[in-house]
Amino acid sequence: MALIKCTECGKEFSDKADACPNCGCPTEKMARPEQAVAIEKEQQSNEADNSETTTENSVVEKKELKEKNPNTKKIIIGIIAAIVVVGAAAFFLTANSRKYSSANADFTSKKFEVALEKYESLGDYKDSVKKADECKYELTVDGQFMRALSEGLMARWDKSDENEAKGTIGEDPDQYAKYCQIELDKVSSFADKTFDNEKLGEDAKTYIDLLNKAKDATKYYTVDYNTYSTQWAEVYAQRTILLQKFISDYKLTVDAAHQDTLDDLMTDASAAKEQQEAKESIHKMTDGFKLTESEDEWGYKNYKVQMKNSTNMTFNYFYMDISVLDGDGKIVDTGNASQVASWAPGQDAEVDAYLNNQGEKDFTIEGKTVQFTPHYSTGTLYE
Repeated sequence: MALIKCTECGKEFSDKADACPNCGCPTEKMARPEQAVAIEKEQQSNEADNSETTTENSVVEKKELKEKNPNTKKIIIGIIAAIVVVGAAAFFLTANSRKYSSANADFTSKKFEVALEKYESLGDYKDSVKKADECKYELTVDGQFMRALSEGLMARWDKSDENEAKGTIGEDPDQYAKYCQIELDKVSSFADKTFDNEKLGEDAKTYIDLLNKAKDATKYYTVDYNTYSTQWAEVYAQRTILLQKFISDYKLTVDAAHQDTLDDLMTDASAAKEQQEAKESIHKMTDGFKLTESEDEWGYKNYKVQMKNSTNMTFNYFYMDISVLDGDGKIVDTGNASQVASWAPGQDAEVDAYLNNQGEKDFTIEGKTVQFTPHYSTGTLYE
């Protein structure tokens, strides 16, 4: 007896049975053991053939794919190479741009020597030649002073703003002196230096002198307010006018945060300049005044001043102090002249003058120089 496997349910049973005891499938429909072995071998053979065929087909397909795309690897390598070349070219082509940006950053950071080297290496790229010249200027005494002047002004204004924020408002001579010193700390060392631009050197020294005078004026605040007020106002006017010149002639600049303060100062400078020009025209007018001398019946001297208003201003009042100088420039007598009121442009006037020595019969102004110091009021201007 042999066992066979049911083709329906897969259970084994005796080949002598008429049907599968498990599922009832008739035995006659099932293959005998030797037939099953033959069938299984045939199935295995078929599977092997199918596998070989599949493998052969896969190989053929890959071969065909390679035959169809023989340059795929070369194309990929070419693309990578192209990307590398383009990247290298872009890096090379932007080298000047990157160096220029770096030089600008160094210039802004006041690293002028480093920036100069980079600008010069760029040749005529953009405005590199101009920027190189600017670096060279910044490295000179002239450039260093202008930079120090700007820094001193901004530091002064920052301190003033700080004090104002603390509630310190109004005249404070101690603070005024400190403000002057803040600027002096920045620029005073240039008083003995040699400038490439001689005129700038002169103006720089004048500015330093004005700061010292302004600082000295604060000492009179408590002991002689009139002296303090007069000196401080005069120095302020001169200083703002000079700062206006630093801007127009020497390109003084400040940063954006301080520009409004500088603009306000320049407004004051314009007003101060107008007043200065008015004062100069008044003093020039006095050069045309004439002091005349006469004797009365007893031999005493009488003096009069003949004058003409050659300005375009109407004076509310106008009078003068008088100084008489000998040939050596020594003052030998002083006096004053009477006041004239409502003195209009182009109007002539004659006023009495009084000298301290006019009672001495031997004294005379003949051969001597007479100087007039005016005192007046006109509009908002007075002296």
